Amino acid sequence: MDIIISYAWSHFYRAKPEVIRILRLFGDPAPHIEKTNVMGIAIVRTSLDNRTVIKRCRKLWNEKPLESFEFATKWVPVDHWCTTDLDAMKRLIDDEFRDRIGDNQTWGMKVNKRRWQQYHTSEIIEHLAADIDRKVDLDNPDCIIWVDIIGPETAISLLTPDEIFSITRPVP
Repeated sequence: MDIIISYAWSHFYRAKPEVIRILRLFGDPAPHIEKTNVMGIAIVRTSLDNRTVIKRCRKLWNEKPLESFEFATKWVPVDHWCTTDLDAMKRLIDDEFRDRIGDNQTWGMKVNKRRWQQYHTSEIIEHLAADIDRKVDLDNPDCIIWVDIIGPETAISLLTPDEIFSITRPVP
């Protein structure tokens, strides 16, 4: 399963062993991490369930914050990949996620657009959300359609707010 990792700019070679150490601690004998064409973003491929990794990251951070995470500052699970094309993204959302948002649930959408300037973020959201007729809550949604545009590829996930792990800490 894939996870998008954000790391401090120009610290990939410090973040990589940190991520590998953490995933091995969690039980993955051979995690793979690769840089993307976007500074500060890497893709991790792990044999572990990516949501379980997020839960374990949060637990590790709570138990040993100063010893565990220094360079890999944000971890986001990926459900599906598609090409960076509005129609492909919309089809994926309609096919895989729209019906998983319950009638009584609220939802929001987060679009992280990197190395793709074709549309403004608000145009992307308007297009992708057009067929989702559930109540929107931008402040405290039950679930989030998380869209990470990374150049020619896009990762899309349906997440609850606690399925994203992020720390805020200055890097030397």
